[in-house]
Amino acid sequence: MKPIKHEDLGSGLSGRVIGAAMQVHREFGPGLEEADYEQALHLELLALGIEHACQVPLPLIYKGAQLDCGYRMDLIVMSTLLLELKAVDKLHPLHEAQLLTYLRLAKLKLGLLMNFNVLLLKDSILRRANSLNLGRVKAATPVSGHFDELSREVLDAAVEVQSILGTGLLRSAYEICLAHELKLRGIQAERSRPVNLIYRDQVIPSSKQLPLIVGGELLVSCLCVEEVSALQIARSKSLLKPAGLKNCLCINFHATQLTGEIKRFRHA
Repeated sequence: MKPIKHEDLGSGLSGRVIGAAMQVHREFGPGLEEADYEQALHLELLALGIEHACQVPLPLIYKGAQLDCGYRMDLIVMSTLLLELKAVDKLHPLHEAQLLTYLRLAKLKLGLLMNFNVLLLKDSILRRANSLNLGRVKAATPVSGHFDELSREVLDAAVEVQSILGTGLLRSAYEICLAHELKLRGIQAERSRPVNLIYRDQVIPSSKQLPLIVGGELLVSCLCVEEVSALQIARSKSLLKPAGLKNCLCINFHATQLTGEIKRFRHA
């Protein structure tokens, strides 16, 4: 990801917004929370007389159904420019993917991604344009490999979900849409079943909830990571016993090639 060039700051709307953000960063520097920078930028934009809205709800429409995923965009300026603010050690490709996905879902053309947790803000600003092609992100790739019929149905549905949503959203969004897609296909899918933990014949109260349970027999863990780790697989596998299930699929929706980031395992 290349940061925005100094000569690209310009005097237009994006240039004025970037100037306002740089003023905030000069005042506070790195080290604060994302919400702190957002509030300060809100005040700076108000002082400049630039129309904007903060924490704008982003409804997720999947195949005609509005699904409650609780998404909010940080700021929208003049109803045309999307701002996504971060306060992280380093911007990652997933942050850029999130910006592009938000642009597409919100039907906006231009977005700025800013990371305030840096020494020089201008070195950590990305400007991305949306082509406004609101169709599929990419053609669905047929699932191949050795999977049972139910697993194959789930994987086909997951490919369909990612082809519509793209990458960059939260895990819950993919899980909600996958459950909806499976129901459209006549396959039972249950979300957020409480975990029953039993130790030495005693029930341990827990706020932990299970991921998706499909067809009453398959645990499906939706991940949104750069690379699936052994720890993440172990976490999913540890839920099989309290769930009373034997088979699990881990699907990483942030993978460019979804079918290459699927892990399947059984509980002994």
